[in-house]
Parts: sequence; structure tokens; C-alpha cells
Amino acid sequence: MIPTPLPRLSGLSFAIAAMLATLPAGQPAYADASSSQVAALDVADIPLKSPSASDYLERDDVKAFLAEVHHTYKIPMAWLEDEVAVARYSETAERLMTPKPRDPIVRKDMPKDTKVPKRNFSQYAKPFLSPERIARGKEFMARNKEVFDRIDKSHGVPRHVITAIIGVETMYGRNMGRYRVLDSLMTLSFDYTRRANFFKKELAAFLDFCWRQEISPVTVLGSFAGAIGYGQFMPSSVDRWGFDGDEDGKIDLIDNEADAIASVANFLVAHGWTPGRGVLYTVTASDEIFEATDSGGIEAHSTVGEMTKVGVKLYEHFPLPDDEPVLLVDLPQRNAKGQLYTKWYLGTCNFSAILRYNRSYFYAAAVTLLADRIAKSPN
Repeated sequence: MIPTPLPRLSGLSFAIAAMLATLPAGQPAYADASSSQVAALDVADIPLKSPSASDYLERDDVKAFLAEVHHTYKIPMAWLEDEVAVARYSETAERLMTPKPRDPIVRKDMPKDTKVPKRNFSQYAKPFLSPERIARGKEFMARNKEVFDRIDKSHGVPRHVITAIIGVETMYGRNMGRYRVLDSLMTLSFDYTRRANFFKKELAAFLDFCWRQEISPVTVLGSFAGAIGYGQFMPSSVDRWGFDGDEDGKIDLIDNEADAIASVANFLVAHGWTPGRGVLYTVTASDEIFEATDSGGIEAHSTVGEMTKVGVKLYEHFPLPDDEPVLLVDLPQRNAKGQLYTKWYLGTCNFSAILRYNRSYFYAAAVTLLADRIAKSPN
């Protein structure tokens, strides 16, 4: 059942705490890593002067932005200026957000001058599938059993999938971020021009949220990209998909596991989660089929029947009907000898829903595998 959308959030409370735990070292490329994984890098976030201005409030682009926020959200200009005045340029946020070139490799079945990215799903997924993360996931589900029982009925999202997302994002709340969200969003809005428009929208949503909830923006901690809480929601997502999991009239994604669980479920349902469907199904395919079917996006843009017509081979007792919407998923990896090969899957609309959380096939597949191992792990 799709839950009725909530009105604008009221009564949110965020605890102010320094998040010191770190995740195992992972691949720092933004496209293939959760924000929480990259945020856990052992790098000191030393406040520096912005390279483009010594004071954000002296900049014309910042003044224009605050005037627009004032007009749109009816937030007093004096409050906006007072809060933004304490923002500091974050060299770490800009550096970690900047894509890093990947080492190219040459595949044996390609011409010698053809290079492809060096990507290895098994290496990427390994820290997310550790015995500790699986055990902590079981503990997380056990202590929130009553909450998950309610979510099963209201949303239809399996508890092990919700748990796996929170486990990948923050190790079940152990690493929710140690960066000042205000600093990160100001830096990424005005000093990191690659995605400035996106981050300005998030900054506006963040300032609106803090104003409505009477929170000083500088006190809120999160990831280097501005994500907040157990599920690492961006500010605009908090407002759209935050959900009161314990029905106490508040939505707290930092200190309240029930609210975090319900919010992740609410997000997945809003993005097409279908109860009773699986996520990934193993098949046989090829790079040629991947290109011919215009695969590589996040939507289930084809059907099982259409995929089989172009050469995708299904295993015996394949459970999905021919008209089931799917997408072809490639997970390149290396064997014990270092040779590159690809595992192929058909992803359902539920895989697409996870991709809405993070548009990387690696991320969504790691969540799927962790969920499966948590579900199958002995009590």
C-alpha cells in the first residue's frame, strides 16, 4: 500500500553529535560509492578561505541566492545572513566531490588501442558484505522488530532491504558524517561549479528546514555532500520522503531508528517498489546485447520477453513473466587470476527503486547482496 504523502514536516529534531566512526576503505569514485563511504576517508576537514572570496556574504551570487530564498520561503533576510555568515569554505567537500580519473585497462577481446575503465564489482562490494556488517544488520532488525512489522504492512518493503541500505550508507548509524552540512552545501553551491544548480536547491531546502525547525544550520552534521542521518537523505529528500516511524509527531533521521527505517521504506515505495517482486535475477548476456538494448540507465525500460528475443538467456525455472518490466545489469569484476569478466542480471522495478537512492549499479547490487545475506544468515 502506498502511504499517503505527509504534509510539510513539523517538529523535526536533530541531535548534534560528532560522528567519529569510519567505514572500511573503499573506492572513492563518486559514481560507484555511497556518500557515507567516501565521507569516511581519514582526511581532516580544515577550514580554509574560499578561493573565490574571503567572505560568502560579500559575494554577489550569494546575495542573489539569499534574496531568492527569502522571497520563495519567506525566511527573514536577517536570519539568512546571520546563519550564512558563519559558513566556511570546505576544501574537503570540493576535493571529494571532484571526479577522479580511473586507471584504464585493455581487455583481451578488444583492439589494442581500446581502453575501458578499471572497475571491479567484487572489490567494491567486499567491505559491504563483511561478517560484521551482516551481524550488525541482524541486530538492527532484531531491536526494531515492532517497527519493521508495521512497515511490512504499511509499505511492503522487506526489512532486510531497508536494513541493507542503512547498513551500506552508515553502518547502521555508526557513520552518519562528521562534516558541517552548511559548509559543505555552501562550498558545493558556490565554489564547485560542476553541479552548482543541484546543490543550490539542496542548500535552499536545508535553510528552509532549519528555519522551520528552529535549528541553527551550522550545528547540523552530515556527509561531505550534505546528506543527513541513518539513510543519508539530502535535505530535499528529508522534506519529501521523511516519515514518522514511531508516530510521535516528529521525524528525526539522526537519533530515531524508527523514523529512519520508515523514511527509507517511504522513499522506495515512492520510487516504484513493488511488494512480492525480487530485485536481481542471474542471466546470460553480452556487451553487444547491452548496447543493442540501449541499456545502462536506471529505469526498467524493457521486458523479459523483449530481452530474450535479442539473445538474453534465462536459467531454468526463471520466475518472472514475459511482460515483467526489467533492465539489463552488468557487473564487471575480476577472477582470482585478475582476468576481467562480467556477470549479467535482469533487474526489476525494485532494482530501479534502489538505483534512485544511488544511480550506480555497483551500489544497488551491493545493497541487494547484503540484503540477501542478512536474510539468509542464521539467527
